[in-house]
Amino acid sequence: MNDTPREIENIAATLSRVLPKAAEVIAVPELGAQQGDTPAISYLAVPNNQKIERIDNESLLPHPRRAKGTATMGDAQSFIDYVNEFATTEEGPAVWCNFDPQSASLSFAAVLDEHSPEHAGWRGHQAVYTPRMSIEWMNWKGSNGSQKTMGQVDFAEFIEKNENDIANVEGYPTSLQMHAMATEFIARQEMAIKSTVRSMDGGVKLQYIADSDTGTVETMKVFEKFAIGIPVFWTVPQMVDGVAQPVPAYRIDARLKYRVRDGKVVFWYELIRPDRSHQLAAQELIEQIRKGIGDVPLRMGTFS
Repeated sequence: MNDTPREIENIAATLSRVLPKAAEVIAVPELGAQQGDTPAISYLAVPNNQKIERIDNESLLPHPRRAKGTATMGDAQSFIDYVNEFATTEEGPAVWCNFDPQSASLSFAAVLDEHSPEHAGWRGHQAVYTPRMSIEWMNWKGSNGSQKTMGQVDFAEFIEKNENDIANVEGYPTSLQMHAMATEFIARQEMAIKSTVRSMDGGVKLQYIADSDTGTVETMKVFEKFAIGIPVFWTVPQMVDGVAQPVPAYRIDARLKYRVRDGKVVFWYELIRPDRSHQLAAQELIEQIRKGIGDVPLRMGTFS
């Protein structure tokens, strides 16, 4: 026989009256709470199993008790601004810088509720920043070395695409001269190489067979070295009166290499000690952040 709704209601009322109830034994108020506000934490005595249950009411509060989470920043200035905005002396903030001199890898981690000599910190509110390499750096590093040989036309197109990165340094070819060399490569793409001659002033003269019937030979000069000036890390350009300012560039010298096989020539280049420019850029970025965060300590290393 099924119970009627009234009978069920009577049973529920009886059980509610006779069974032991959980009772709040301690109510911890939120700092600054007024009388009648929801307590931050309640401790309930549960009679059935004779234990104290802890009920955390943080989700019912207007705001969490403390900031927590990790912000991932995209550039140095955003990282500096975030640290300055949330760092307080009471929380004991600190910035950790992890720099590997072997690989020049670099990352920053700001712990805004760090430990201090006076008290332990929660270490739950952080901001991290790992500098990304610039597009120019990835282009030149990605095509660097003897394993990245390019045919005559491919090399010419690479130079034309990146000619704005060629640095005008005394004793080295200008971007205009490098562009002219690339143009000549394209013009002679169908010609076979007859010979190569190293010139007294540096560089190499390539002799092309312009007309095999008449034995006509054309000569062009290939530079032995050139220099590039590129940023190492990506950064947001600074604006002055609505105009983007040039991003700091670092000079890297390069040797131009070639190999002739079956009348065809292939090229590659070798950057000379790019690690020095990488390390210098990392040191300058560390110093920029050190100055930008003011009194917040910057510590070399990691702490997890």
